[in-house]
Amino acid sequence: MPDSQTNPVIAVAVPCYNEAAAIAAVIEAWRRALPEAEIVVFDNNSTDGTGSIAAELGVRVIEVPRQGKGYAVRAIFRDLNDCDAIILVDGDGTYPAESARDLLEPILTGTADMTIGARRPVEGTNAMSPVRGLGNILIRATFAILIGEGPGDLLSGYRVFGRQAIRTLDLQSTGFEIEAEIACLATAKRLRIVEIPISYYPRIEGTVSKLSAPRDGMRIVAMIARLGLRTRPWVILGLLSLSTLALFLVFHKNVLLVLAAINAVVGLGSVIGVRWLRFRDRVRLDRS
Repeated sequence: MPDSQTNPVIAVAVPCYNEAAAIAAVIEAWRRALPEAEIVVFDNNSTDGTGSIAAELGVRVIEVPRQGKGYAVRAIFRDLNDCDAIILVDGDGTYPAESARDLLEPILTGTADMTIGARRPVEGTNAMSPVRGLGNILIRATFAILIGEGPGDLLSGYRVFGRQAIRTLDLQSTGFEIEAEIACLATAKRLRIVEIPISYYPRIEGTVSKLSAPRDGMRIVAMIARLGLRTRPWVILGLLSLSTLALFLVFHKNVLLVLAAINAVVGLGSVIGVRWLRFRDRVRLDRS
């Protein structure tokens, strides 16, 4: 839990790639909404002068040479790890700076390790396309099956991290799957997560989304499946067992029955193993 928090160290971290049309307005909004925080732009190889505009406005700019939002977010955790709170927000003007204090409060009072701005698209603005909305639903369903109950808005780019989350989240993603990785790890590590509804606006005119729904959607699902196999292997093994059993009932091939049995046994073993490790860790904590 943070100290008295009379003067918490707060950083507003803005990963950017070619957001020249929006960055000045974003900086102005954050200075107005949260004057006590330092704004830091993480410029991910912008070619339109985004970093230069931010620097001219007196903002600290950190260059991230490896292309990809994941690299930028990982640099944020690396370079701002001495903060009491890190506010992660996109540089396109879609997230309201005036909601920051609502997201900060649970962090600074020690009641949450991470807060998420749960997006509520402003009516009549087309802030979120139907394709992206449908993709979010499918991704949430995949997460619920493979990882478990997690935050409702898995892919929000508006989050606040407290010290526990900053220390705990060991991120590996390189692209837009970074938000899914954060959600997976935070859920697996039982971090305290609080979601707060926020308005979600269209991008500032002159900026363009860098996300490709089909390509990045597949990368997000692959990330969830990979971490699901690591943290809850019995779920995937159970699904494989049921699938091969269904195929056996259709084709009557004994090899399918054997595969189903193997998956079931390994899945059961993984459940027992994970439960035992958790029990052993609790005993060690009780004795210490």
